[in-house]
Amino acid sequence: MLKSIPMVRDRARELSRSQMPVVAVAGAEDDDVLRAVADAQKDGFVRVHLVGNTAKIQKYLEELKLNAADFTITDAADPKDAIEKAVALCSRGECRILMKGKVSTPDLMKAVLSPKAGLRIGKVLSHCAVSEVPGYTKLLSFSDGGVLTTPDFQQKMCIVENAIRVSKLLGIHQPKVALLSAFDGADPEHPSSMEMAAVAQACRVRGLTPFIEGPMTLRTALTGKPGWKSDVAGDPDIVIANAIEEINIAVKTLSNLRNARFMGVISGAKVPLSLVSRSDPPENKMASLALAAVVAGEAK
Repeated sequence: MLKSIPMVRDRARELSRSQMPVVAVAGAEDDDVLRAVADAQKDGFVRVHLVGNTAKIQKYLEELKLNAADFTITDAADPKDAIEKAVALCSRGECRILMKGKVSTPDLMKAVLSPKAGLRIGKVLSHCAVSEVPGYTKLLSFSDGGVLTTPDFQQKMCIVENAIRVSKLLGIHQPKVALLSAFDGADPEHPSSMEMAAVAQACRVRGLTPFIEGPMTLRTALTGKPGWKSDVAGDPDIVIANAIEEINIAVKTLSNLRNARFMGVISGAKVPLSLVSRSDPPENKMASLALAAVVAGEAK
């Protein structure tokens, strides 16, 4: 079981020895993205295929003192053309990771979900933020903080399934899943809590994991609750919330107040998607690419 970000990077390098994954960067004319993929390539767990305006890409590489000969570059007329060509590289199996550069997120998602691309394997795509929290003994995943704004019942089931898949690829054989609400326990006066209870039951019936409980508050999920017997509370591997802002608040609070480090990946497609934010520190960008490389390597 991988318990830290350095362990994920080590595993990514180990997997690359048998087959080095190539990351297709859609809209690569972005200095932050170029710096991140160059660092990842230097670290030895990916090769990089840049897709975008060749002249601009070469200009940024020169400014960053990077050698253009170290990268494969495919020219694109505009951002939509860059998306189409990067997705096509993944569809043909030439690249096993897709990374967002200077392109529209909705346009990229639309291209990935297009039947023509042949990349869709799940019912939905969802984002999984995997965190290394000081004082917590293992990696802790949060979902969905990046794709589905207010998921319905079926979408929540898919979010759980996608998050479990990522956790299993990280070596967690029976992930423990905590479903969040504003209160501990289902309350008919709060429909979202009732839905989370139903999600837990449905996931157990489907055999996704025997260790899924909720609803519970974030505090109970992370620290447990006196007198409450639970296999999950105080020891979760995955935390699932009702809406995108809930996960974002939790993630940003842990990052700012507990100095947690995060890596993220979008799952539900044949290839992992890496969407890093410009505000992410360089080590988080590198970690996200390492996570995508592990997901790609373990899933092959």
